[in-house]
Amino acid sequence: MSDGDNKELIQVLKRMEKQLSDIKDDLADIKRQMPKVPYYGDLLQDIIKAVENIHK
Repeated sequence: MSDGDNKELIQVLKRMEKQLSDIKDDLADIKRQMPKVPYYGDLLQDIIKAVENIHK
């Protein structure tokens, strides 16, 4: 590879790194905006307890 090819490759990799960083930031923003939900295991335990309490 020539120096020109190396420089072009470096520029492409830098652009890719910037885009990946932007995607990472966007995903973090989306995650923060999503409503908090309990884990399914916790939810199932709550349902089991509620059903047990109904029968008492």
